[in-house]
Formats: sequence, C-alpha cells, structure tokens
Amino acid sequence: MKKLLTGALALALSVSLAACSKAVDQAAPPSTPAASTSSATTPSGTSSDTPTGTGTGTSTAGATAGPVDQSTPEAAMTSWLGAMVAGDGNSVCALMATKGKAISSIPGAAATCGRTITPMLDQIKDLGAAFKGLKITGATVNGDTASFESVTTEPALAADVVSSFKAVRIGGKWYVTQG
Repeated sequence: MKKLLTGALALALSVSLAACSKAVDQAAPPSTPAASTSSATTPSGTSSDTPTGTGTGTSTAGATAGPVDQSTPEAAMTSWLGAMVAGDGNSVCALMATKGKAISSIPGAAATCGRTITPMLDQIKDLGAAFKGLKITGATVNGDTASFESVTTEPALAADVVSSFKAVRIGGKWYVTQG
C-alpha cells in the first residue's frame, strides 16, 4: 500500500510540475496585470544573509501549507510538498523555478501555473496525512543546485517522492525544479 501511495504522489507531483513548466511557456506577455506578478523576488539585501548550504539542513512541516521557508533546499522542498498536499497551488508555483528563473518572476506565469495545477492538487489532498510531520535532511548541494537523491526523510516514503526533484538557488532563495 505504501509503494502505491508513494508512486501515486510522485506521479502527481511530476505531472503538476510539468504542467506548471508548460504554463510558464504559455504565459501571457507582459501585458498581464501586475497583480499576478506581485510575488516576484524582492531585491532586499536580507537574502544575501542566507547560508550557502552544506547539505546538512533539516526542515519539518505538517501536511498543511504553512509558512514558506526557502533558506535551504530541504526547507524549500518541505514547503513545496506541504503546499502540494494542502492544495495551495499559488504557494506551489511561488516555490518553483524553471529554466533558471523563479516562476514568480516571469510575467503571468505564476497566475497561469496556479490556475493550471490547483484542480490537480485537489485530487491529492487526501494523501496529505501520509506526510504529517515531514522532515527532510541531507540534500546534496553543489553551488546553486541541490539534489534529493540521497536524502533522509520522515516518513521514509517521502524519500522516494522527492528523490527525482532538484532545487536551485536564485537570488539567495531555494526553489524546486524538475530533475
């Protein structure tokens, strides 16, 4: 049963991420209202104080979307997965990057992504309980990229779900991206 659950969630996450990446490609030109891009990365100097990452970070979250933490790859992945199983498509999109850019920094992309994946996320909300108290440790960091192939997670089944994803650091914040 756990393998089936893990496989179903991994597939749903991959499909959702692919849908958002496609939404970015189809995003409206810059004539899209500014409100849809208001979550772009801010130019504040605080992000430069973020640790460079050694792959030893730990992050925990419940199965509901909570505060977003992008200080480490593990924290970004935990926030992203928590938003996924909570059905919060806008937060999911705000935590993602494609082609080296945060989705929130691409005009129209975040709104398009949110509209595209929210209906898909409604189908996996019931799986959220399986990730209650999620902890991710040991991402492999190489400069501004990180992989989750060798992470340790609680619950253990989460390792199979996150292992195919990567994270990228943009402007001092970590974002989830496809592997």
